[in-house]
Amino acid sequence: MSQSRLPAQGQGEGRPSQLPLILMLNGYAIFGALFVSRAILHALEISGRYWVGRQIFRATEPFASILELFPGGSSIITGQMTVADLTLVLAVILFPLGILAFGGRGRSSGH
Repeated sequence: MSQSRLPAQGQGEGRPSQLPLILMLNGYAIFGALFVSRAILHALEISGRYWVGRQIFRATEPFASILELFPGGSSIITGQMTVADLTLVLAVILFPLGILAFGGRGRSSGH
């Protein structure tokens, strides 16, 4: 390994690691893609006969089944898409907006 690839002495000290943020963003992207895919598959009435649909439904069913316990959660919107599926998609959209709206308020400097 050459000396140019080694980090310089003192670089990165005093800064928090970016790894937790990167892992959370990757998790958000994975779950967001699964929730949106579930809604699209249900809206287009693609069943779990296909292995892709089966895997997506298997991964997202615990989240949707919790939302279907609420009144109206199992109401069908279009195709096989329910209110629970739409709620999961809206949560994917609204989660980063909530972080933008309320994320920086806890770090005020002495006010």
